[in-house]
Amino acid sequence: MASISIGRRPTFYEDGDVLVEAYLCDFDAELYGERGRLSFVARLRGEERFDSVGALVRQIARDVEATKAVVAR
Repeated sequence: MASISIGRRPTFYEDGDVLVEAYLCDFDAELYGERGRLSFVARLRGEERFDSVGALVRQIARDVEATKAVVAR
């Protein structure tokens, strides 16, 4: 299970490249360089710019909890 972000990271860049980032819930290991496959279940929200990194981190924590709730249904 993962919370996935697809976007330009507007909190850090005004016109960044599109990037796909997946946060694997309850997983703690190194996967850089490995291949993966993603399937989408639900869209939680659109891309937003946050006023601080702290605000972004708090929203990501809420997104992870929302992801867990969606998958549990």
